[in-house]
Amino acid sequence: MRPPPYSLLAPELPGQASYGRRDFLKAASALALLSSSAKVWAVPSARGARLLTVMMRGGYDAANFLVPISSEDYYAARPRIAVARPDPRNPDAALALDEHWGLNPAVKEHFLPLYQAGQALLVPYSGNSGAPRSHFEAQDLMELGLASGNPHPSHRSGWMGRLIERLGVAHSGGSGISFTQNLALSMKGNVAVPNIALSGGTMARSKPRHDAEMQQLYRGSSLEKLLDEGIATRQTVAATLDAPDTLQKEMIAASRGAPDASAFEKQMHSIARLMRTQQAYSVGFVDVGGWDTHVGEGNGKGQLSGKLGNLSKGLAAYAREMGPAWRHTMVLVISEFGRTFRENGNQGTDHGHGTVMWVLGGGLRGGRLAGRQEPVTNSMLNEQRDLPVYNDYRGVAAEAIAALYGLGARDLDYILPGAPRLKLALV
Repeated sequence: MRPPPYSLLAPELPGQASYGRRDFLKAASALALLSSSAKVWAVPSARGARLLTVMMRGGYDAANFLVPISSEDYYAARPRIAVARPDPRNPDAALALDEHWGLNPAVKEHFLPLYQAGQALLVPYSGNSGAPRSHFEAQDLMELGLASGNPHPSHRSGWMGRLIERLGVAHSGGSGISFTQNLALSMKGNVAVPNIALSGGTMARSKPRHDAEMQQLYRGSSLEKLLDEGIATRQTVAATLDAPDTLQKEMIAASRGAPDASAFEKQMHSIARLMRTQQAYSVGFVDVGGWDTHVGEGNGKGQLSGKLGNLSKGLAAYAREMGPAWRHTMVLVISEFGRTFRENGNQGTDHGHGTVMWVLGGGLRGGRLAGRQEPVTNSMLNEQRDLPVYNDYRGVAAEAIAALYGLGARDLDYILPGAPRLKLALV
């Protein structure tokens, strides 16, 4: 069964009809999770900074997003799926950024304006240089924020979890929320972080009668306070997401009753709404699946382009919904690895290496490509099959954190150990 929309994902509390030791342990676990989300932490920065990480699970084909339009080897390697060179007469052709690079035409309406406004930049040849070709291993390594073979003293903590912990130490407060079905590994750590799943249009509120029964059941027990906090948290999140405000009313009026174009756009409206109005949820993580394009990938149109269009539409919606807070917000868009340079026999691509990282924010020095780059040729491929990694994603994340929160070298090394200094001049 699919999870209910906007549900706080924790085991359901046991009813009065059946209650045993296993149920009690489940209830205690659920209440512990819910109580963590009831804490309201201090503002992590004087500017009210916000950070959202969007993970594209599946390893997206960055070469068909940021297209090397001057590379003859790219077009030879992809006779059926290459995105055509810029051509004003061809709506499926790449959108030229300069003489060497172009964007997939699917992002023309939503991502390109942010890029042109200096509110987005791209980091090609990014990723984790030690990442394996396994989705799960590479995703875990990236969420842990570690180089391959580099364990962290905080066992199984994620880099965003360590960030939240350090914000609590350095700024008398920490904050975070995972918009995922299960708590993201990147958000795990010494500070408990709640998670909610976004899969529909309304918040799954607690039912008053059910809440009253649960409160009666636990009254006078050690779990009474935790239950009350959990119920209050669910109601706070629901009210924040459901209640209209000025920005939301403007968007509804502009759309003239038309439904949202994609589920991700709806989710990003809600995520921005919560992060903008609730400082306790100013560090967020959300993932988007479906990027494993082994078959029928397409080029300037098709499977991958459709996903890129929906992703960019959601990111633009987030930027609009954040309003003035967008000025002090950064969004990092990552994927565990890229795809093979050459297309396969199924008009798709297989697991690769280097990818392209997206960075968005109202205060960025954007509208450019950042980090080390070089012309795309067969001779520079990693293992003669993938784009290489020149720009460690941890270096990008570390610079974003430093810019947002002013954390120093000691904190950054704890959060992202061994992260290189890329000097991208993000702001």
